[in-house]
Amino acid sequence: MHKNGVRILGTFIVEPGNTTGFSDLLERDANGTFLFVEKLAGIAEYYGFDGWLLNFEEHFPDTTFNLETTLKFIEELRKESDRRVKGSEIVWYDSLTIYNRVVYVNGLSPLNAPFFDVSSALFTNYRWNPLAQLLTTAALSKVMHRNHDVYMGIDVFGRGTFGGGGWGTGTALSVIRPAGLSAAIFAPGWVFENFDGQNFEERNRKFWINGGATDTELICRPVAEFAPAWEAGTEAFFYTDFNRGYGKKWFQSGREISARPWVHVGAQGVLPSFYPGDTDLLVWKLDNEVAYNGGHSLQIVHNAAAGADAKISSCKLYQFNMAYKRDLQFSFSYTLEAAQKGRVAVYFILKRFNGVTERHEVGLPVQEGWGIKTVTLDVGKTDEEIFGTKVVELGIAYIYPEASGEPEAIILRLGHICLSGYPEQKLPGISKISSAILASGKQQLNWGLDYSGFSPSEGSQLGVKSKVTGEFAYFLVYKGLGELLGISHCLGFITGVETGSDNSTYRVDGISFDGRVVKGAWF
Repeated sequence: MHKNGVRILGTFIVEPGNTTGFSDLLERDANGTFLFVEKLAGIAEYYGFDGWLLNFEEHFPDTTFNLETTLKFIEELRKESDRRVKGSEIVWYDSLTIYNRVVYVNGLSPLNAPFFDVSSALFTNYRWNPLAQLLTTAALSKVMHRNHDVYMGIDVFGRGTFGGGGWGTGTALSVIRPAGLSAAIFAPGWVFENFDGQNFEERNRKFWINGGATDTELICRPVAEFAPAWEAGTEAFFYTDFNRGYGKKWFQSGREISARPWVHVGAQGVLPSFYPGDTDLLVWKLDNEVAYNGGHSLQIVHNAAAGADAKISSCKLYQFNMAYKRDLQFSFSYTLEAAQKGRVAVYFILKRFNGVTERHEVGLPVQEGWGIKTVTLDVGKTDEEIFGTKVVELGIAYIYPEASGEPEAIILRLGHICLSGYPEQKLPGISKISSAILASGKQQLNWGLDYSGFSPSEGSQLGVKSKVTGEFAYFLVYKGLGELLGISHCLGFITGVETGSDNSTYRVDGISFDGRVVKGAWF
């Protein structure tokens, strides 16, 4: 989810009837340090959280509660979390009040303002009224100069939320945004759960993006219309293989290596920033039958029915804020059939420091099977001319001399895209696999990264790197004659095999952040 620019918070929740140990939360050691501050911040650092949501839906024992101590705990947790994970957030949920009683204020008030004051943000309960709590919350948070730090809760299952939730979620957003506040959407899984998964793709798109002007279910604007488009990637690097976190098969380097369905949220790629409309001539669609890496590829489809007379069209894919350099490397895998009659190109838009933009294109030759094209985005400018220039958009252009006669025609398939301002990293090897038996009796495989061939300068090379997996985004674990067991985002994998029942050999391959493969040995 971090790859998509999504921050991840751990949830520390205390619910009625499940309060064992709650009174120990504010315990300090001999030096006055909160014990649970160290533990919670350490958990966030280890697992890669961006902080915590604190939701106390039960009060502390009256004999031990102290407001000043509770506020100090939150303040220290915020500081320690930020020290360990820069930019961490501690979000307070609108439940426990300063009087040590659970009262859902449904907004910001003197009852919870002190907690908000020492937290990064406030997540309000969802039963607010637009003419009451919303107005007072907007006024009070503005006085505190923190209106964007208040997230008005919206329950997609309804349960008293303004607008009724569900297809009316946009109704709540339509009053939150003009008030200058932020929004927190709770339980968007309603789109799947409420309909037992039926027509999920269609309903999910309707909820988030669009449902068509004549759709009778969608009673307001979709959620995405209230949110700004975020830039994909970083200032120096972007990679996507269009994965959705699940698939019917698994492909690696264009070859099908597993025909089994799979689900792994960690394998999600970055999907396009822009979503096509019904009248767009050139649109993108995700396909789960053929992929380059993972389970999906991106089809670029000519929608001739949207404009039969037009001879040129573009499909916007990604919005960036990437620093432009003459040695910026652009690499991608694609297929382009010879039967396609028009000219296909990848375009990118540069924006200078003064706001002036210019568009450049990379033409694509025919490529019947998967092929990789790598180019340097050098537009022939001097250092003075490119000062402060950014890459701000990437998409596909299509120029065609005549209509194909088909209402829809696939003109291009993309497998992955990578833009990098870094020199290509040298990749370590995969060290010998060892195994350990867990308390459950299951077998866990463990491995490491082999840097034995690295010079001192190569050990500190620039590029994308994880504290846990080094230069690799993930690992593929194989068994026996090449059966893919699964994906790992750490240096271990539980095979699920009971103790003593397995004499198989295993192999681990590392997949780098730019999609390259380092094959391990069989052990």
